[in-house]
Amino acid sequence: MRNILISTLFVASMSAVPAFASDFNDQSIVNSKADQNMLLCMGSDIDAAPSKAIRACTKAYKDSVPNYDIKSDILTRRGWLQLSAKKYDRASRDFKSAAMLNSVNEIAFLGEGFAAMLQEDYSTAIAYFNDCMTHNEAAPLAYYGLGMTKELTGDKSGAFEAYSKAAKLRPDWQAPQEEISRMST
Repeated sequence: MRNILISTLFVASMSAVPAFASDFNDQSIVNSKADQNMLLCMGSDIDAAPSKAIRACTKAYKDSVPNYDIKSDILTRRGWLQLSAKKYDRASRDFKSAAMLNSVNEIAFLGEGFAAMLQEDYSTAIAYFNDCMTHNEAAPLAYYGLGMTKELTGDKSGAFEAYSKAAKLRPDWQAPQEEISRMST
């Protein structure tokens, strides 16, 4: 279940995390190698070697321009990669740092919720997901995460309700639809 969960989260998060890689062409972070690291960091997928992408994010972070929003996005991206590599403590640290750099980075707060859920800290996960439900981009993911967390705690009706809200907010997203179908049978 964890592999499916992480794959789903990673794919869903990619649509929510703003990719600033294209912005670096306008304001190069330092040099072409740093730009390559940024592109690898922001452009990698779950099937790529996560450790290589994590290293690229670390290098891009160190070499990036002093812009808190960009640094926050790099850390958010690295956090999702850490989750995919099952490094939950590191992911949590990256999400916390990203949120401190940019207090409106809802995807970082969502990441903290998913990291807490994967560490079986369900009350913390629920708190983060509830906090993200008012943000347009993050709300479907927040409801989906809430559904998973409620299901893990044994609250099947709460999970079904949360999945239904995620599906309603983002009807083109198959993951909550699949969870609803699975729970209905």
